[in-house]
Amino acid sequence: MAKLSIEQLKTLVATYVDEQKISVDTFEITRDNTVGLLDKIGMIKTIDFSYVDKLAVLDGEELSFGKTIEEWQEDLKLPEDFDASGSSTLAPHDGTYRPVFYSYTLGQKTHSITIRNNDIERAVHFVEQFVSIVAMKSKRLYDSVAVWRYQVKREMLGKLAEMCEDAVGLSASYSGETFANNKNYAVNALVRSKTSGEGIEYGIIVKPVKSGDFSNWAGAVAGGAIIVYNGLVEELAIPTDTASGEAFVKSVKEAMEVASDLSEGHSLNGNTLGATEGMLLLIKQGVMPSVEVDVLAGAFHEDKVALPAEVKVIKDFGSASNVYAMLIDRRGCRLHNTYRAVRSQENAQGNFTNVFHHDEETAFISRNTFVKVFTEPSA
Repeated sequence: MAKLSIEQLKTLVATYVDEQKISVDTFEITRDNTVGLLDKIGMIKTIDFSYVDKLAVLDGEELSFGKTIEEWQEDLKLPEDFDASGSSTLAPHDGTYRPVFYSYTLGQKTHSITIRNNDIERAVHFVEQFVSIVAMKSKRLYDSVAVWRYQVKREMLGKLAEMCEDAVGLSASYSGETFANNKNYAVNALVRSKTSGEGIEYGIIVKPVKSGDFSNWAGAVAGGAIIVYNGLVEELAIPTDTASGEAFVKSVKEAMEVASDLSEGHSLNGNTLGATEGMLLLIKQGVMPSVEVDVLAGAFHEDKVALPAEVKVIKDFGSASNVYAMLIDRRGCRLHNTYRAVRSQENAQGNFTNVFHHDEETAFISRNTFVKVFTEPSA
């Protein structure tokens, strides 16, 4: 027997481990036995994965009857001067409201799978293998539904981000207009302080404005007719090092301070927000490693720089490719299931069973809750 050397072993193993015999897509029939029987497959193997909806926190209540969501919001009221005569006691003191918005059903989708009889039996050795393959077919049906709903939720978040970007003039085409003192404006019209130049402010009309009511933008803001969007979207470099990571964490903490108190200009409708609990920080994959390594790991007082909201790392924000993080009130974005049913049908002639999973959803995006969107700086 020859003495082993490392170099000889490497050469021998390199020859022995033949890539033409590993993970090839064809089965070669051999009869390498004295009886002449087919050499058998010794194991049938599959590797399963966990397909998890990482945004289960955004599941809303199921809607058994009625599929449309109607959102309303009542305004706060200014105090009135005391009237000792009580002259307005019998007069109405109606409140004011933000315009009502509606979220409609996204429509019904169907996931399906076919389970054939006298099919898998011929490909397996024993009943346990048969059962595992049939079970996998059923699991994949539900896995597909979970992945579908997870994608829908990320697209919802992307649509919310795009609404915010449009409100502050960062979309491809601004849907508002430059405020003019000689025009009438309806509630919820988007306006900006000027068309171009530095220091443009963006806002929303929250009280009906008639021509001549205000001499300029500043007057309309001071008069409470315009709520200026304040930090709805922030263009901030993606954290890639200590400096950019610290800037991101600082901005999140500043936003959380705002969200924990009275504020305006941090919701799409311009309503006055109260202290918000249950904030959710959603971060695109690839951001947290830098924050954790470059900022948190080197912090002397880690509690001082820790992110102050529940953090969820998600794959992306759907089609909103420039968005890498969002801080939201978790109540403001929910996917409500309005119908879910699993039906099966046998085809006697074809000797198979079809299984159908029917699903219908209503996506709710609130215009009256806190939101802050972090995007890459525009070129």
